[in-house]
Amino acid sequence: MKYRVALTNPKQHPPDDFARRLLAECGATLEARDCTNRDEVIALCADADVVLVGAAKVDAQAICSMKHCQAIVRIGTGYDNIDIEAGVPVANVPEFCTDEVADHTMTLLLALERKLIAGDKLLRAGTWDQFHLMPARSLRGKTLGLVGFGKIAQAVARRAEAFGIKVIHFDPLSKSSTDLNELLATVDFVSLHVPLTKKTRGMVGLAQLQKMKSSSVLINCARGEIVVEADLIRALKDGVIAGAALDVFETEPIAAGNPLLTMSNVVLSPHCAAHTVEALTSLRRQAYEEAARALRGEPLRNRVNP
Repeated sequence: MKYRVALTNPKQHPPDDFARRLLAECGATLEARDCTNRDEVIALCADADVVLVGAAKVDAQAICSMKHCQAIVRIGTGYDNIDIEAGVPVANVPEFCTDEVADHTMTLLLALERKLIAGDKLLRAGTWDQFHLMPARSLRGKTLGLVGFGKIAQAVARRAEAFGIKVIHFDPLSKSSTDLNELLATVDFVSLHVPLTKKTRGMVGLAQLQKMKSSSVLINCARGEIVVEADLIRALKDGVIAGAALDVFETEPIAAGNPLLTMSNVVLSPHCAAHTVEALTSLRRQAYEEAARALRGEPLRNRVNP
């Protein structure tokens, strides 16, 4: 075979017959090993023509070790774990899970607002408390504030409006954007839908949480590092906001002693918003198709760096 393709996270994204057949048609072999640190990335990828990356961190030093890499393909939407300024073309798969993440966002909102987890726990413990279980709030007439207004946020907006929820958004790229401080101060639900960048890392800290109503809740299906987690924990403990629903965390997997795990006003899921059978199949196939384009010398369809 003429080319070599490296896959850094086969446990997360196991290659199937489609992937191997597509690469074989391009004259490429696939070598896959789970990489947990830079040295392992370098050992696997130094001689690769294309690198496929799941959750592994691929920094500038690792990229500089790649002798003839034509492209790095992130098997996912976010690419904050790859140094896109290190001189190698980087592509992602941007639209494989729009519906899934929008559905999960609304699922978390509904579970939190309808007290679903608390009710389930009480019932399993033998308590029938249909009238006195922390009364839920009606969704109709409430306001949802979306921070970021890309395709996923727009899909969330359509779903929320079907529940009778008013939607406003903050996004510097949108002509109809609301001021962020105004959004935080007026809405009942805040949902984050921005990518993790230097500008958005830590953009929601105690100062922003204190602008929110004490009855409001925060939902995050984007990236954990967008929120200063210690500030969120403090705000939840002190009643600055009423609750949170989180699919992502500053450190993943979440540590066993994290206070979020014991809070009754928090609903959690393990960074699984995108994980349907259909979405993961589409994601992996699109990633290998992008790798094949690189091997054939064709332009990348979803390149993220100039």
